[in-house]
Amino acid sequence: MTDSRPRPVKTTKTSFAIVRAIRETDGATLSELADRLGLAKSTVHNHLHTLVDEGFLVREGDTYHVGLEFLPFGEHARHRNPLYASARRRVYSLAEQTGNEADFIVEENGRAYSLEYAISESTRGVSDSSPFRAGNQFHMHNCASGKAMLAAMPEDRVRSILDRWGLPATTEQTITDESTLFAELETIRRRGYAVNDEELIEGYRSIGAAVTGPEGDVLGAFTVGGPTYRMAVDDESTAAIGRLLLDEVDALKDDVF
Repeated sequence: MTDSRPRPVKTTKTSFAIVRAIRETDGATLSELADRLGLAKSTVHNHLHTLVDEGFLVREGDTYHVGLEFLPFGEHARHRNPLYASARRRVYSLAEQTGNEADFIVEENGRAYSLEYAISESTRGVSDSSPFRAGNQFHMHNCASGKAMLAAMPEDRVRSILDRWGLPATTEQTITDESTLFAELETIRRRGYAVNDEELIEGYRSIGAAVTGPEGDVLGAFTVGGPTYRMAVDDESTAAIGRLLLDEVDALKDDVF
């Protein structure tokens, strides 16, 4: 029997591998890309030439960088989300109310993506070293927003995400055991929000609450976070931010549904 399933186009996958490598390294030369990806220089050169010609890469000397031609695609993907306009306002409100960082995260293909990020005016300048920004992507199991969304998903969906992406450790606090994660998800369901205590990045804590639709489908999550010296994890402080997040979730639902 002939296999009629569509097969990935190798050249397309190679182009995207090159683009991802350039983004991850914040710019790379032809030789660096060939070594990193294990490809012939001639192959890499052909892909680079095409991507530059189309405007998706730019060349500065011998170094290639991601081009602005990608920007309209990212903005289109972000704005087509029906929650984005309301969520954006609430992200900035959360940042100012808490004096911390806030974002709105959505899940796609088993990864968490930041659609909007804000930092309070009182904190800006003090937290210039924050690694977060709109467009960041994360694994689901080691960030507050991701765990909040997993807790709101059916178990078979959670398992399919874990099967695809695993439970890689990014700090010593990351949950890397499935039974431990599922116990944590049950706690999140009872409490209503998730806590990330240095599981994603050492020295960083966050609290997240999922947004669900009328049919229970997971639409995203709000997060408030900051460095450990500013984000306490005592019961009273955590509960206060958790309630604030849940209030914003309800307000967003009132806006949209």
